[in-house]
Amino acid sequence: MNGERRVYSRREVLRFGLAGAGLLGASGWLAACQPSPGAPAPTSGGGPGFEGSVTVGISTTLSGSIASLGQSGLQGVQLAIADLNAKGGVLKKEVKLVYADDAAKPDQGATNVRNMILNDQVVAIFGPVSSAVAAAETGIAAQYRKPIFFFTSNDLVLTTKQFHKYAFQVVPNTYMEPRAIAEYLSQQPYRKYYTISPDYNYGRDSVEVFLNAMKDFGANIEVLGQQWPKLGTTDFSTYISAALAAKPDFVVMFIYGGDLLTFTKQAKGYGFFEQVKAGGPWDLTLLPALKTEAPAGHVAWSRAPFFAIDTPEVKDFVSRYRAKYNEWPTEWSLLGYTAVQTWAWGVQKAGSFDGDPVADALAGATVPTIRGSITLRKCDHQAEVPEYIGTIAASPHPEYGFPILEKIFVAHPERILLSCDEAQKLQPR
Repeated sequence: MNGERRVYSRREVLRFGLAGAGLLGASGWLAACQPSPGAPAPTSGGGPGFEGSVTVGISTTLSGSIASLGQSGLQGVQLAIADLNAKGGVLKKEVKLVYADDAAKPDQGATNVRNMILNDQVVAIFGPVSSAVAAAETGIAAQYRKPIFFFTSNDLVLTTKQFHKYAFQVVPNTYMEPRAIAEYLSQQPYRKYYTISPDYNYGRDSVEVFLNAMKDFGANIEVLGQQWPKLGTTDFSTYISAALAAKPDFVVMFIYGGDLLTFTKQAKGYGFFEQVKAGGPWDLTLLPALKTEAPAGHVAWSRAPFFAIDTPEVKDFVSRYRAKYNEWPTEWSLLGYTAVQTWAWGVQKAGSFDGDPVADALAGATVPTIRGSITLRKCDHQAEVPEYIGTIAASPHPEYGFPILEKIFVAHPERILLSCDEAQKLQPR
């Protein structure tokens, strides 16, 4: 099929995903009105002066309860590619983008990536939302020696047990993020904890690391209970009731996206946030959707909130992103943009689009990005980046129209990273 596919706004994707309707299902209306997976997506910036073109791809979640993360990440990638092309492309070649919906299914993600490599001849892949999908995609990238950049999915296994030469992660991983949260909470007065986390690698790994890190940071805590809802759960009533019945001081939640939005709205009906303190990834896909319904005073964390990163480049990115998409960028937008910058820098440094020289150029490199320079460790290709934690403001920000995080604590990478020795012990021999 040929023709331009529509790119849905984050608000539309979030609304449809929460409705649970078939409109955004992999076999539903959205898929039907798009070209087949891997078909070229429109990019701006074309024109005279290019010496041919190259194609990159992204297979991510564009339907279901976590679609808002995938859609906003895709928009960040698209803007970065448009900016590259407006400046003459990469190695004088126009960069084209193909994308496809993985529906948060590992087998679909793997199929998408394989099709992009074999049919579209992509030279690089940008990763998905779900770490389970990323685990399926990364092996395909390694098989065909294509660099893959993870900027939303963040499972530690991607840089340890499944590590390979071509994999790079520009987002805090599932060791770093829970340790950052533990560093923050270990300084708070809460002692009785309860956890609610999704039932797959990301969720279970995050809880395990968090609890171990609380001990490392000297917190003497008691865990009163744990819950493991499936991704895409629509009724959290039993989880909410069980957590309240346990009477914890603090509930740590690693559920995210539309699942956390659903939980938040249902929990309000139980008076949950008046009875217990809670923390969760109320990110920039959720706070604008919740507005005054966001749980004020409760703890939230973010991997790259634009309002907390004070660089001229981020301010310019925010302005242009808002002008293009008529919404504020999420952390996923910013990280997607950063991932493209990282790939483009590696290509320029290598003087080639081939996977091996690009991977060699990036391993151990310090790469300039809009959020500042980031170093990709040579031992595991994990970016040395911080995590941001704060409390949700009581009222919407006068400029943004939604509550943001206050009293932000920045967990610096040197305090939350797995050591290279520890990472390498977990890597394939």
